[in-house]
Amino acid sequence: MIKSKYRWDLPERSADREKELIAELGVGPLAAGVLASRGPESLAEVRAFLAPSAEGLLDPFGMKGMAEAADRIRRAVRDGERIRVYGDYDADGVTSTALMIRLLTELGASFDTYIPHRSREGYGLNNAALDLAAAAGVRLLITVDNGISAVEQIAYAASLGIDVVVTDHHEPPEQLPAAAIALVNPKQKDCPYPFKGLCGAGVVFKLAHAMLGRPVLEYADLAAIGTIADLMPLTGENRIIARLGLARLREAPPQGIRALARVAGIPVEEISAGRVGFSLAPRLNAGGRLEHADIAVRLLAASDEAEAETSAQELDRLNAERQQLVERTAAEAEEMWLAQRKADGDRPRRAIVLAKAGWNAGIAGLVASRLVERHYRPAVVLAVDEESGLCKGSARSIDGFDLYAALVECADLLEHYGGHPAAAGMTLRADRAAELGDRLDRLAGLWLTDEDWQPKRRVDLCVSLEDVTLRAVEQLAALEPFGSGNPTPRVVLQDVVIKECRTMGKEDKHLRLTVEQAGRTLEAVGFGMGPEREKLVGGMSVDLLGELTVNEWNGNRKTQMVVQDYRSDHLLVNDRRGERNLWTALERLIGAEAEALAVVCASKAVFREAVARFGEAGVPFGLYETPGDTEAAAAAEDGNEGLPASGFRHLVLLGLPGGEPEIGTLKRLLLPERGLEKVTVLPDGSQPAAPETANGRGRLFPERAHFAEVYKLCLKKGSWLDSPDGFLRETALATSWPLATVRMMHEVFIELGFIAADGVSRKVVANPPRKELGESARYRKAKEQAAVRSLQEMTAEELRSWMVACHSAAG
Repeated sequence: MIKSKYRWDLPERSADREKELIAELGVGPLAAGVLASRGPESLAEVRAFLAPSAEGLLDPFGMKGMAEAADRIRRAVRDGERIRVYGDYDADGVTSTALMIRLLTELGASFDTYIPHRSREGYGLNNAALDLAAAAGVRLLITVDNGISAVEQIAYAASLGIDVVVTDHHEPPEQLPAAAIALVNPKQKDCPYPFKGLCGAGVVFKLAHAMLGRPVLEYADLAAIGTIADLMPLTGENRIIARLGLARLREAPPQGIRALARVAGIPVEEISAGRVGFSLAPRLNAGGRLEHADIAVRLLAASDEAEAETSAQELDRLNAERQQLVERTAAEAEEMWLAQRKADGDRPRRAIVLAKAGWNAGIAGLVASRLVERHYRPAVVLAVDEESGLCKGSARSIDGFDLYAALVECADLLEHYGGHPAAAGMTLRADRAAELGDRLDRLAGLWLTDEDWQPKRRVDLCVSLEDVTLRAVEQLAALEPFGSGNPTPRVVLQDVVIKECRTMGKEDKHLRLTVEQAGRTLEAVGFGMGPEREKLVGGMSVDLLGELTVNEWNGNRKTQMVVQDYRSDHLLVNDRRGERNLWTALERLIGAEAEALAVVCASKAVFREAVARFGEAGVPFGLYETPGDTEAAAAAEDGNEGLPASGFRHLVLLGLPGGEPEIGTLKRLLLPERGLEKVTVLPDGSQPAAPETANGRGRLFPERAHFAEVYKLCLKKGSWLDSPDGFLRETALATSWPLATVRMMHEVFIELGFIAADGVSRKVVANPPRKELGESARYRKAKEQAAVRSLQEMTAEELRSWMVACHSAAG
């Protein structure tokens, strides 16, 4: 059995709903299945989802504070007041700032922009920046993508004679900035605006709509980038913004995006939500992470091709530098966490909080994401400033743990914080980092269930290969753009058989599979899954979880699956009883996967030798004998604790058991609930190698065909007396089966009602019942006894079948 890495959240299919969608909307079966599993409920809502348009945009004045914000900005423009746009340094912040530049330019305002330095100033408003604004004669300050929690700073701005209009989308705190002229944030508790998922650039997009009196569709390009980059749900109004904005980016991109796409190697006509999220957004973020976000603002506001090209090249260089820095810092963070886990002992912390001087706060969120991906627990990464005694950083969370709510619980430890349930930023004194770790650890223990600690993958559909046609997969494009809230459809292919499995790419990093079902085949790739190659062998039945794509190569288009996870009830049995050097073979296995191994020995002599050679490797060794015997006690004295109850994926057998109690032990080790994936059988130095072929009647136990052969002889005979020198011996001579085996077969036929017995008289029943051999208790017991007597004589295929049968047994 191979367990899946993720918890698969499988939906129940609604056949009636899918048929309705196919009939009413003309969508394909895969698209209908995805729509049925995700909602929306009414056909009108589904039509709006499939064809988002500007008509679906909401009235911006339905957002609390919008009218007051628009009035104050108009007055500033009319009176010629100096305006400053106060932005943020991430991709949403710089696109918000660039959109405000467009809007204020169109309004004819006198303005400039300011984005704080991530490392020196941190997130949001700060008094030093407000002093600079006052000295520059700023009378109106407009925040974008920040400000909703800046209670003290906005009060300070008011004291300097600066009015503040806040446009933000982050979670509002209990106490709001009362000194602000207007607070525009759809997440305010008493805000009636129906859609709460806008990003900072989305809020500015709505502000432009309010001020210009129309949906400003030409602004959708940057609003779409901010929405996708900030991982906002691509549903509702965001879906409209993203669809319209991506279309505009492909058809008429601004100079800055055209230049950025060029350095990223993306044809502008191929810009998609995925390309924005994985190529453009990281480069827009790179300036704020390593130097200053002004570079990205200049790029997005550029009207000159040369200026755009210069900024794009600089951001590309910073992004490459950022990637290297993330790799180094992630390695250091991993080392720190492993040391902390070792110090914690049996109960490692349920939240990761790491702080170190010399780290760059600008990449803390990326490193935290790496830790979450690897260890699946909330993670906080903090860069310590030894001069100030403060540390700044970012956090990422897992499903079920509301990070923002957790920081609210820890607010007394923090100088400043903000964010969402899944991601947050914070500043605190370095000497409080350990207490923050303790608090988050306790909260994770209280808020998360055992199930929450395994990452979950939501599945839209379970399909067969018959469903996976080129046309059906192409029709999934109607559901784009894909991203947060509307992810790329994920399917499970159930019970497909592996025809071929091989590695590909540099250092065999990736996996390529060909799978088959009912005569159909499909190619699948698993990126980064090269090390899984040994688990997946030809003929193996598996369930695959992943995304369906269309692969185009040399003008040919065909369907393909990108595999993200897999599982199988199949047990891989590797019969290596022919190995010439037992200890070299075992050494290689331990060197390759010591953490996954458990070793069972058939003899005490081999057990002692194995422990002497490899006892320090941390691999559990045991005997087939039952726990608690003298040899198990000797193992404990030798520093080996024997076999664990579970937790090993690979069972190595140094020889096979020879008696019924020992075989019982092996059967228990093979039970499915232990999570075993593979068994390797090695010799123990005294047992013969596995028979290479089965020679007809030399088999351990007759198969169904052999029972049929004997039954045909019974039919031909009709009736007889049960005598060892009569028909039984004739059958034994004719079939080459031992006399005892033939008698057992006759007893099975009698139990199943194929032969009638009256004393020593036997007669074939004219119209026997239809029954399988396995329904006979005599058959089952004889088969089990044969296995116990002759396990060591099994061929490789017989041994595999026997072990797979044990592994498939009910626990």
